[in-house]
Amino acid sequence: MIERIFIDASYTLASGKNSGIERVVRSILRESVRMGMAQAIPAPKVVLSIGGEFYAPSQEQQDYFSKPAAMHANVLSTMPSAYVRLAKGVCRVTGSDKLQKWLLPQAGHLGLFKLAHNFYETRVRRKIAATCEPLRFGPGDLILLPDAYWVNRLRTSMWPATSKARAQGSLIATLLYDLIPLTHPEFVGLKRRDAFLEYLKQVAQHSDLMLAISDTVRSEVTNFLPTVAETSSNFCDDIRSFQLGAELENATGPIRGDVIDLFGSHVPPYLMVATFDPRKNHQYLMDAFDLLWREQPSLKLCLVGRIGSRCEEIVRRITDHPQLGKQLFLFSDLSDAELHHCYTGARGVIFPSIVEGFGLPIVESLWFGKKTFVSDTPIHREVGQNDCCYFSLDSPNSLAKELLAWEAAVARNEQPALPTRKLVSWRESTQQVLQHCLQAAQLRQASAQPLRKVA
Repeated sequence: MIERIFIDASYTLASGKNSGIERVVRSILRESVRMGMAQAIPAPKVVLSIGGEFYAPSQEQQDYFSKPAAMHANVLSTMPSAYVRLAKGVCRVTGSDKLQKWLLPQAGHLGLFKLAHNFYETRVRRKIAATCEPLRFGPGDLILLPDAYWVNRLRTSMWPATSKARAQGSLIATLLYDLIPLTHPEFVGLKRRDAFLEYLKQVAQHSDLMLAISDTVRSEVTNFLPTVAETSSNFCDDIRSFQLGAELENATGPIRGDVIDLFGSHVPPYLMVATFDPRKNHQYLMDAFDLLWREQPSLKLCLVGRIGSRCEEIVRRITDHPQLGKQLFLFSDLSDAELHHCYTGARGVIFPSIVEGFGLPIVESLWFGKKTFVSDTPIHREVGQNDCCYFSLDSPNSLAKELLAWEAAVARNEQPALPTRKLVSWRESTQQVLQHCLQAAQLRQASAQPLRKVA
């Protein structure tokens, strides 16, 4: 039914970040390649869209993205040390937060260097397009779209490429992560909400199969699409769900000394892994720990995640906090190996997010066998089941009480039950995705219906 598999990574190839979506895309790529090597599936090819066409770059050509990816991950690490010293001096003298944002951008941001980054990335894409032939597809082809296609630079290229591939007979399966910009626009702003709505319409118009990362997201998409469908027959009605994998790949590489010391200490820290974003609810967590430090001053908290948007207030609160560097720690640029080390040594993991499409740190924490404290929301109940300790978002006292109870149990040398459920691996998650795709291909062949035309 499926003779060739193509997996698009148009965004992730050029991204040096280690956020949730990049981790999903890289994990599915890794496991599908392994399955192809074991001849369990047709050997998949990595593709990307350029100028309205799909291309399959070689590994050497994919490596062209290493420079823009490094800039995207932490642009200051790619700059001469003399520049960093000079920029710090200028910012110190002027005292301008805006100037510091441009001259000394946080990891995951580009500041003044955005133009240079975009130039490098555009040059790489043009070089690949000039040396590769555009792909041609047929009825036995699957194109899996797991990436961040709402990003500006992909909008004009992705959907024309997808439309051509579908017209040639390929089956298009798109991953859906959440509807947060539509259900909670207060966290993203009206401009991004409108852009996301257009993205969702494009997905629905160009996909034969839509795969949500949770039952909750599938239900939300199923209910939402009819409210925006101008012509419902042009919208995909095959919407399914699958489970994300839980394990982190055993990444190798150097681990900085302060990370080793912190998580190897007699009292290791509690850990939160999340991009700094208002919906991730770092303010709530800080409120809870300000309460806890009054009764348990030895407790430590480590925050791991790149600095996102609309988070200046919480970042300032953390960087100005009297416990910073003592009981409070912040890392915004950890490698895969360092993140693995943090999960391994953490005293427990806390995830106080207000709204999610899944909550990948929850299953990652459970995979490492950690006590996991999670805000009580429907999606977190779906993902965490009976293996998490749930707290109310109504008051930070709720989390503080749960942590104090856990600390008291540990002090009494009790061994409260830790998660024992068999979690889904990334290989099993990838198998679920491909099984859904195979079933969709079989249904299409059995019905022998012509492909839907995009309006």
